[in-house]
Amino acid sequence: MSTSGQRPYHHGDLRRSLIQAGSKLIEEKGLAGLSLREVARAAGVSHTAPYRHFQDKADLIAAIAQVGFEQLTDGAGKAARRHDGDPKKQFVAASVQYILFGVKHPRMAHLLFGGVINMRTAPRALKQASWAAFQLVETIINNGKRAGVFRNRDTMELAVTTWSGIHGLAQLISCGYLTRLAATHRQVETLGKMVSQLLLTGILNTDEKSEGTIHQQTSL
Repeated sequence: MSTSGQRPYHHGDLRRSLIQAGSKLIEEKGLAGLSLREVARAAGVSHTAPYRHFQDKADLIAAIAQVGFEQLTDGAGKAARRHDGDPKKQFVAASVQYILFGVKHPRMAHLLFGGVINMRTAPRALKQASWAAFQLVETIINNGKRAGVFRNRDTMELAVTTWSGIHGLAQLISCGYLTRLAATHRQVETLGKMVSQLLLTGILNTDEKSEGTIHQQTSL
């Protein structure tokens, strides 16, 4: 029998449990409250157990960020798939879901997009997860281009332009600059739809630029 007082490291899917515990700590306390020891305590394992899966805090942060990107992409992807065959509705639905994610999880969004991680030197799996989020935007735009409803311009240009606007709105709300317009979940969703629709006009094919058409397809 062990007399060290430490709990055993065998804990089912330990790596997943540690990532979940770390994500929760970030949401509650921010990155300053994250350490391998605190994560171990939250996961109910010995303080040495995390080192079986993560070399250090930076390694754990990268794993948490990877899961964060996967959750963001999964949520936006599900929203888009509800409107298969309609790229305009897909664009608005995915955009709103992105905004809701950023507002609901501001500290996670800061981890993903706040310059905490240098993507140039990030682990391959994290790079792939972050790229998948951007590829979702590109896929929706390519669908719209093939359908003839989006401008026939470089997909990267359209994706970067629209994503910048969506991300900017999420940041403004999260930082408390739009408290009057986005005080509730419903208000955030409504504001997100409005901004997404306006961004949509910038990538629509000329023949599609009818306000009535936009509101008919993606009404508030």
